[in-house]
Amino acid sequence: MKKLFLISAVALLMGLVACSGNKDNSTSDSSESSESVQSVEEIKDGNTFDAKSYTISYPKDWKKTFSTDDILNVKSADKTMTFSINYDAEGPTADQLKEKADFAKLVNTDLYKEVDEPKIIADNFITLRRVTNEGEVELSYTKVFEGTKCIMGSMKSPADKEAEAEKILMSIINSVKLK
Repeated sequence: MKKLFLISAVALLMGLVACSGNKDNSTSDSSESSESVQSVEEIKDGNTFDAKSYTISYPKDWKKTFSTDDILNVKSADKTMTFSINYDAEGPTADQLKEKADFAKLVNTDLYKEVDEPKIIADNFITLRRVTNEGEVELSYTKVFEGTKCIMGSMKSPADKEAEAEKILMSIINSVKLK
């Protein structure tokens, strides 16, 4: 129970960190990463979640485990991977993403076995890879759409399914459409 609380608290902290800060920081461009996001396979014939502020598609065999107006949690059919998404109208701007991810890395260093450098996927999209003490890989993400409107969450998987989880994460994120 303590572990579940700690994981929930860290996830909440990541969201709060992503939603606060000053507005004059910049994010470097990564056109190579942008191209890789563009070439991710689209989810065809998947499930659609129609949230209050966005729509999203996820793999057909994945099951919804929790949802509210703008939050969705789903789990893979084999129950090894989970994906979460939350919409925030008052999140960071694209220029603030790198600073927020750097701060999240600093905050998470003592809580995880391994925390990588934030990865800039595009000017408006950043991920942070963490490995739990049990070896589970967590890819936290924040993507800004316009101004401070953003989505954030994570994809969790066993280490041996990390590459597959990252591909699925990118496909799901690419399916998000704001209303």
